[in-house]
Amino acid sequence: MDALKLENVGVRFGKRVVLKDVSFSLSGASSTALLGKNGAGKTTLLRCVLGIVKPFSGSVSVFGKKAGTVEAKRLIAYLPERPGVYERLNALQNMLFHAKLNGLHSEVAKRRSEELLEKLDLGSHTFSQVHTFSKGMKQRLAIARTFLTDSPLLLLDEPTSGLDPDGVSVLVSLIKERVEKGATVLIGTHNPYFASRVCECAMLLSAGRISRKGSLEEVVFQKRVRVSVLSKLNEETLKHALNGRPFKLLDQHQFEFCVKDKEDTAKVVETLVAQKLGVVRVEQAESLEEDFG
Repeated sequence: MDALKLENVGVRFGKRVVLKDVSFSLSGASSTALLGKNGAGKTTLLRCVLGIVKPFSGSVSVFGKKAGTVEAKRLIAYLPERPGVYERLNALQNMLFHAKLNGLHSEVAKRRSEELLEKLDLGSHTFSQVHTFSKGMKQRLAIARTFLTDSPLLLLDEPTSGLDPDGVSVLVSLIKERVEKGATVLIGTHNPYFASRVCECAMLLSAGRISRKGSLEEVVFQKRVRVSVLSKLNEETLKHALNGRPFKLLDQHQFEFCVKDKEDTAKVVETLVAQKLGVVRVEQAESLEEDFG
């Protein structure tokens, strides 16, 4: 069974469409990066999985249960972009309150809380009021809280925000440990270099659409080629012409796709010529950095 499945999901806020026809599924022990620059729709997508945001089209399910239901929420651990910790409680109280909400036995909750606080360099601040914490300390507390339960699906939204290099290293270790235990992890981030430390697979969200998906190497580190043609393009035409290869439609006469090398480029261009699309220009696109800025 898929841990997470989205089918043709669309979300709009007023007249502005934020997600468009988003479809993918995740399963098993895995860690997947949801990449994209700020404003691409990553947070909105994660909130759809939680049931906080309701799509106007399509469906979202968590282990076969409709997103937003009590049954689905019990299977998810969520780290929001902003920590959302309780300022008037101390660090341990934050952990134990979260544990109680999730039905964790008190003795187990206390032991796990102390272990996680120590691991995230908050051991000496166990009884300190959270309103005295720095931004980085609040983020580490939020991370500790997220990893407190044994939820089979983890959603992490910009988890490295406010972390120093040591904090990032601990986060990487926690994610890897959880995947080894069988969890499915989806990480929303604009940082492909962090993603490369914990994820093998990735999806690129651009202007509300999944424009590329595959291995992290395919999505992030391959070169892009831009093609201009005389014929008027649409997504169905390109899906057929490129035989399922991921692409990004720029306008009615231009699109981009990823390639491994010059030989790969030549094969694709040869196919496009055979499709009589009227190829007039083939050039290397700009750096992928623009997708994650």
